[in-house]
Amino acid sequence: MKRKKIIDEGINGLGIGVINTNAKEFKALKKIIAEEAKQQSEDELLENTLLSVRFQMESYLKNEDGSLIEVGFFLKEFLRKLGVKNKFFAEYIGFQESNLSALFKGKRKINPDLAIKLGKIFRVNPILWIHIQSKNELLRLKNKNGKMYQEYSIDDLLKKAS
Repeated sequence: MKRKKIIDEGINGLGIGVINTNAKEFKALKKIIAEEAKQQSEDELLENTLLSVRFQMESYLKNEDGSLIEVGFFLKEFLRKLGVKNKFFAEYIGFQESNLSALFKGKRKINPDLAIKLGKIFRVNPILWIHIQSKNELLRLKNKNGKMYQEYSIDDLLKKAS
């Protein structure tokens, strides 16, 4: 049985794409990519590792399906991919390990100081960390009080102003 993989964005312009992962062409492309990857320097591998998580962060910001991913998830991904232990990282940035754990769980927020530190360490614009935090706060508020905000509109404002 041939395995097929669905590509979220699609490759045919219709938003749905199917790739036969057993096709000869797919296997050849996969081999070329693997060979190229073996030739990367340590700096290139590091940069690609950092980019992969940054792209996930940017993709999450663009996603409007209402799903919520804690900013700590992305930090945890960076640390996992780099093989850095939580305890060591917490000490490195001047955090208690319990505060880092709270950040992972969404119980602690990213502040500008931490965003700058994370930006410098992981080569990610600090604003991206802040934007994810803000998006999550907005989603939580909308989920909690969504009906309350439905009464606000430009039409209602203008109607009541006249």
